[in-house]
Amino acid sequence: MFRTAAHALPPWLGHALNTQRGPVPWNAVLRGALAGGPLLIAALAAGRASLGVVAAIAAMLAGINDRPGSRRTSVRRIGVPALAGAAGLLVGTYAGLHLGTVALTALLTGLGLAAGAVSAVGPVASATGTQLLVGSAVGAGMPLPDPAWQTVPAFLAGAGWLLLLRLVLPTPASLAGDLRLGYRFDGERAAVADVYEAVAALLDAI
Repeated sequence: MFRTAAHALPPWLGHALNTQRGPVPWNAVLRGALAGGPLLIAALAAGRASLGVVAAIAAMLAGINDRPGSRRTSVRRIGVPALAGAAGLLVGTYAGLHLGTVALTALLTGLGLAAGAVSAVGPVASATGTQLLVGSAVGAGMPLPDPAWQTVPAFLAGAGWLLLLRLVLPTPASLAGDLRLGYRFDGERAAVADVYEAVAALLDAI
């Protein structure tokens, strides 16, 4: 009944309310759990809670881009948006300190237009534009006691921590078959081989 009602709604709303069925990426769930929490704990232990919050935000944003694929592609998929987010945080921090309301609004509007234009290029570019805009908004709207030369490295460290977990921790696909090649390609070759085998089975059935 709920699915029938969802089909009667506008497509964008029906898609949001529709139940998405699929396997749960438990390895990504584990990385997400190990990303922000330990950073906050370490920052609290060091007496730098504000930097820990920045690092945890960066790890959370990087986790959004932690999608299935090989480890090689994850470096670009996570790293490039993280660099854009750090640049946005730097720009937003200094803009929030030195610009008035009108100028700051115009700057964020321009960054939003630029982010939207970049997002049309592809998925990585879309994540890059989003993190650029989010980072600038956080930098301008969330005053921190720490200077930008400390918050920006903290942001990069948080995203780098999530990327490190992505590169180091094994996944179910990497544990199958040849451990060396499986770990390097993260099941990429096995997935391609499965596709060819499925196509061959279909051809045999014809």
